[in-house]
Amino acid sequence: MFFRLFSIEWTRLTRRALFWFALAACALFTWLGLQNFYSLNQSQLLDGTLKMPGFSFDLANSLDQVLLVALTFLVIIGGLMMGNDYSQRTNQHWLMRASRPASLLSKFAMLVMFTLLLNILTLLVGGATGWYYKTFMYQTFSLTNVNGLAALAAPFYMTLVELPYLALMLLITVATRSAFAGVAIGLGYTQFIEILLSSIFYGAGWSKWMMRNLYFSATYLLNSIGNKVVPTPEYLLAPAPAFVTAAVYTLIFLAAALWLYRRQDVGG
Repeated sequence: MFFRLFSIEWTRLTRRALFWFALAACALFTWLGLQNFYSLNQSQLLDGTLKMPGFSFDLANSLDQVLLVALTFLVIIGGLMMGNDYSQRTNQHWLMRASRPASLLSKFAMLVMFTLLLNILTLLVGGATGWYYKTFMYQTFSLTNVNGLAALAAPFYMTLVELPYLALMLLITVATRSAFAGVAIGLGYTQFIEILLSSIFYGAGWSKWMMRNLYFSATYLLNSIGNKVVPTPEYLLAPAPAFVTAAVYTLIFLAAALWLYRRQDVGG
């Protein structure tokens, strides 16, 4: 039944214009970021003043920057997909045929798949943009020092450090029983409170445990795409502990959301 629910949730998501708009926005953001770099620095790159980055730069930089755009869509879609079940009473229909844990976990799985898809698309667009400019403008395209396995793994571990946001959105929306309240609180935290705290307490020891900084920790592993090892600064966790912490946060938020959801009266 879980896979049937997942299929239904995925179909509901892909029929929303917001799904396609999010993919297009992340792809456009990735392309524009690299396009601006290669266009604005054209003279310096051609005369050697600025060293031409390798193809691994295009892949890694794309995943490093995309959270700026993707997180907003993850929050909105997470809130809408869960919150609309309350406003449209569709959860009453699902719960006559499946358990509450299966219903909630199918939504989480759908959000995970969407996040992974965003990261894979970002990697592909970044690679295609870099290939285009290095091939037709600079004639310098090369796969030298590109670690293919590291590039294939990157979308997966970057998705892992985004899972706490997905689980938190489900928890907030279940607690408020409202898509609007869930999205408003989610955006308020991710786009204001978390950024404010990260700025005020920059470098503080405890700030390394914040979800946004877990993402930043993972970005240092992106250097492995170019066969480089760059140590994380002291105010951030190393990538491995960051992955473990992200998994623990996700389990805690999901468990809390399941606990609340199983005790709610969704018939009123």
